[in-house]
Amino acid sequence: MKKVFNSIHRTHRTLIHYFLSYFILLSFLLVSFLFIVRIQLSRSYLDMLNQQANQQLSHIKTQFSNGLATVSQINSSLANNINLALSRHTDNPWKQYVASQEINSYAIANDMIQGIVYYDAVRDKLYSTGKYVKYTDGVFHIFDDKSYTVFNPDEYQDSITNQLISVKGENASYLIYYPYHDKGMGYTLFYLINEISVSNMLKGILSEEIISIALVGSDNQIAVGVNSSLLAPHLSAIQDDTEVCHLDSQTSLQVSSGLYSGFKMVAMISDKAIMDRINAILSRTYLILFLLGVAGMLIVLFAMRRTYLPLSRLTRKIIKNPAFNQSYLEQLDLAFSDAAAENKNLQNKIEKYRLSMQKSILDSIVADRQVVAAESIGQMGAFDRIDPFFTMEPDNLIFALRMRISPKLLPADSGVQFQEIALFLKGALPEKSSCLMLEYDRDTAMFLLSYPGMEQRKEEALLALLENYCEEREYLSALSNGSSSPMDIPSLYENAMLASREWSHRKVASFGAMDSTLPGEHVLTYPYELLDGLAQALKDHDFKRAESGIQQLSALLDGSFSTENTLPDFFVRCVLIDILTALINAMNQMNVKFKDYRDTYFEALYFCRSFPYQEKKQEIQSHIGQLLALFVSEAENQLINAAQIEQLVDENFTSADFSISYLADNFHVSIAYMSYLFKKEMGENFSDYVWELRLGKAKELLLNTDMSIDDISLAVGYVNTSSFRRKFKQATGMTPSQLRG
Repeated sequence: MKKVFNSIHRTHRTLIHYFLSYFILLSFLLVSFLFIVRIQLSRSYLDMLNQQANQQLSHIKTQFSNGLATVSQINSSLANNINLALSRHTDNPWKQYVASQEINSYAIANDMIQGIVYYDAVRDKLYSTGKYVKYTDGVFHIFDDKSYTVFNPDEYQDSITNQLISVKGENASYLIYYPYHDKGMGYTLFYLINEISVSNMLKGILSEEIISIALVGSDNQIAVGVNSSLLAPHLSAIQDDTEVCHLDSQTSLQVSSGLYSGFKMVAMISDKAIMDRINAILSRTYLILFLLGVAGMLIVLFAMRRTYLPLSRLTRKIIKNPAFNQSYLEQLDLAFSDAAAENKNLQNKIEKYRLSMQKSILDSIVADRQVVAAESIGQMGAFDRIDPFFTMEPDNLIFALRMRISPKLLPADSGVQFQEIALFLKGALPEKSSCLMLEYDRDTAMFLLSYPGMEQRKEEALLALLENYCEEREYLSALSNGSSSPMDIPSLYENAMLASREWSHRKVASFGAMDSTLPGEHVLTYPYELLDGLAQALKDHDFKRAESGIQQLSALLDGSFSTENTLPDFFVRCVLIDILTALINAMNQMNVKFKDYRDTYFEALYFCRSFPYQEKKQEIQSHIGQLLALFVSEAENQLINAAQIEQLVDENFTSADFSISYLADNFHVSIAYMSYLFKKEMGENFSDYVWELRLGKAKELLLNTDMSIDDISLAVGYVNTSSFRRKFKQATGMTPSQLRG
């Protein structure tokens, strides 16, 4: 069983990776969604509860304030009561009894009052209701069973307002309402607030969300509270201006201040009960979650159908023997990397081979002449080889120099004289410079100079050197312009020949100083632009332009033999090699197998290198045509057909981002080739074809739906509605609204 599982795992490793990646992502999104919903509900409910609690606290505060207001009214009535006033001026027991009954009747009449304490300082008489109170040494002792609580009114005499005071004893605490009165009146009057009544008032707003509430003094101590043990540990967090104090994500304190003596109402709000109910509801939605999971699985399978299956087919198509221990992506990446490396190596080899052949062609032209000339003076090392002229370094300039010896100075063997000139030039030029002689006759020789280095004014330096040398030896010289490319050597030869026409006016002539209006042919100027245009046309799969470029280059080669230049053979062969290289590079980039064109390519190179162009012109042109035809055939046989193009267009034509570049990117071809292929396969231009589809879709939506014109414009790929309206009217002769009727 284990072996079977391992075999399945290896076979479907990519499938398992895809499935797990989608499933894990879907599960993560679902769990995250539930988690976020829970957090958002918690925050929303807590904010709502805080608002409700604030309203309820304001109501309780108002209710409590109204209760204290009735106590204040009772205080006013007692202060003006005639019986109490008479009792302060007589020792008559009856008057004192009546005063006691008056106080008791006021206490019974109000639920907020637990007891009233009245002390006559003139007669030293104390009246109290509800609690036994004793007055000793200016201090009241309020007794409760076995203990008493001390209240010293002198501590609060400085206030000119009514006061709410919380006093605490060993076993009891009291909430005292102490109204302001003039101490000179000779009596003290205060009220014990009924804490049970206050507690009942507070209990009225308790709920599953409001779990604790208390009347808190200015010192943040609880005077009266319900479930105050929950509230007490957090009161230190309340500041003077606090309205809401968040304790954690589910709990907060709601504060309503503004009572007597800095007292405030504080409630603890918690949405735990609500969240418990939400969790209970969520726990009962397993069926829904299961259905969502099934839907997620279907989405995963659909996504895999869109991604995994094409990837599987592509892998089987590209890789003949898939490796079971690697995923499809790894195998494809490795295959593409190997193919890219192979193509790059092949292209580098082709480029090196091209340069090597061009160098060998020029080398073969000058080598024999140099050997003969060197042997005539016994100096085989008098001349450099052709290699320094093919460094392709931008700072290495090549010059052509034509020299003429005065007839009266001609020796019996002019070759020896030219050898001396070559040796002088080589010695006078900077280190690593090179000099070779292309040709010479009775009195004239043509030299090639290689001048390396960062120096910018190389031509000026050469002209200065030649001025001194020719003045001293009575020689004539003509210098071409400079170039870093050995392909320009035939053109430099031409320019040196043109400059020598100025010998009738000056001993040292320069092509750069010549009048540009003077007549002169530049037949051997290397056709860089034509070759670049050919390479770009092949890259773009613009085969008509490529064929036209080859024809122009062929005409240029035919005309090159009309010049007196001795280097047209080098020029022609180099151009032919570059044409072949452009074709091979283009096919290599399109992954055409090298073995399919290898024989034709090497045979064409053999003809270019080993035979004069005019002798093998037909064969060379035939081979170039065969290579181009093979390239065209391979390009047309790629996996791009009308059905694929039509499917991709049908799936994407309503997108505002859909364009010919999207198709080109999808099929990995150039935009120019994609445009050519689209028109060939579909019978019309891309833009016209897509507009017809969009127009048909727009008409369908206009006639069969209630969508607005703006929505229809977006639905068919036009973000700019005015542009859609204008084009619609141009195509149909009416506006979208008129078509809808």
